[in-house]
Amino acid sequence: MRIRPVPAARHYAQSRYDRFRQQQQQQQYGDGSEQEQPGYGSGGTRRVLLLRPTLWVLAFVAGTYCVCASSFVDHQAKVQRRSWGIFDMVWSGSGTDDEADRVWALMSDADVQRLVGRSHSVTGESHARMLRRIARLPEWVSLEAKRTAAAFADMWYRQSRGARCVYTIAGLNAVVFGMWHVPRLLPLMMRSFLHHPRSGLSYTLLTSTFSHRELMHFAFNTLALVSFGAPVADAMGVEHFTAFYLAAGVVSGLASHHFAPLRAALILPTLGASGAVYGVVGAMMMLSPNSQMAIVFLPFLPFTISQGFPALMAYDLVGAVLGWRTMNHIAHLGGGLFGIAYLQWGTSLWSHAVGAVAGLRSRGPPAAHAALG
Repeated sequence: MRIRPVPAARHYAQSRYDRFRQQQQQQQYGDGSEQEQPGYGSGGTRRVLLLRPTLWVLAFVAGTYCVCASSFVDHQAKVQRRSWGIFDMVWSGSGTDDEADRVWALMSDADVQRLVGRSHSVTGESHARMLRRIARLPEWVSLEAKRTAAAFADMWYRQSRGARCVYTIAGLNAVVFGMWHVPRLLPLMMRSFLHHPRSGLSYTLLTSTFSHRELMHFAFNTLALVSFGAPVADAMGVEHFTAFYLAAGVVSGLASHHFAPLRAALILPTLGASGAVYGVVGAMMMLSPNSQMAIVFLPFLPFTISQGFPALMAYDLVGAVLGWRTMNHIAHLGGGLFGIAYLQWGTSLWSHAVGAVAGLRSRGPPAAHAALG
């Protein structure tokens, strides 16, 4: 994906983006890829199956939304408990915020004080626990190394939840990219981290979304993901964004898979996060159409995302029609259209998933059917 956002991309339009983010934050329970070269994978069947991967994608998306909605409900419950603690402290005068006490105890640890000092500010209990783990590393780890690790921990925990989610995805991409360059792992990577339409495998629609073999491919996708993914994740919320990102990845891969029989003369295996990243950029365009973009090699010619992304999609449409094989244009189109359509019509899917999970939680475990005697 040969685009690079300029710093102005961080200054979002304050209309639809803010309204969407506020809606996501106020949601309560019950509310409403690039193509790989030949030889990197082998097909298991000569025929391209269509129904099986389609059913797999539907089941995967449904399961992902249920799992992420459950995580969201748990997180909201934790936030509610914390807010009630603050409420009681203000009105009754008694401190009930146990987390603050635990943070104070962690930061009072002698090893932590030796590392960063008592007055070192932290964002919460997780941050404090990480500093204590670093402080208690073995003695053969130098103090300078521990302080460097503590500085990285500070940088990590002071990022927004959305940014940490996106960096985690980028980290997974980096791990898989590294695995491609371990010779002993090459058979595993070709079997499980490429999606070949003739392989008969469906799970590779997911694993190939995290897979990059070429450095430039990995770098461009990671740059676009980090630049556009963080604001979208902050607007949606981490759990919602995770479900959306995974859905965009497998849906864009499925679009490419369904297009494969039309080019049966040369069906190539595919890999890459481009489809999912296109979904993220499409969502960003819907949320903040005036965000700035720039071409990597022409940074002095910025333009808005509502101008650049449709042009990029038009380029992929031409490439798909003319049969260009340097990139997986169908996956790009599928991901981009998914992101646009989801922000326009599909966000209620998340609300329904959260409402269903919260409803099941509120009913609790089934009661005994009959009393003894």
